[in-house]
Amino acid sequence: MGIFMFHRPEMPKFNYIPRYYNPEKEELEKRKAAMGLDSKLSDSERLRVQMRQRWGRNINDGKNLKQGYSFKWLKYAIIIGISAFLISIIFFTPFLENFVTMFLKMGGK
Repeated sequence: MGIFMFHRPEMPKFNYIPRYYNPEKEELEKRKAAMGLDSKLSDSERLRVQMRQRWGRNINDGKNLKQGYSFKWLKYAIIIGISAFLISIIFFTPFLENFVTMFLKMGGK
């Protein structure tokens, strides 16, 4: 008799079979399918490639990502500029002091 009274199942085996992936060959097959030549892609993959070409939306080319980065940096630059402007007004001008004295005068009535 063992220490445990309950049956402990074995851990399932992970059967991973690595496959060779050649991105150049994959790109060549996609180009063949886009031109309508004989390729090893399935019918659904071939149709998907042709639709992407006809509609002018190539998701994998990376152009969409580059456009997003430029707007991202512009957004960050505007936020940093506005923050620097507000900090300079608050700390380096008498604005904060005038603001506090205005509230003290209003509360003193």
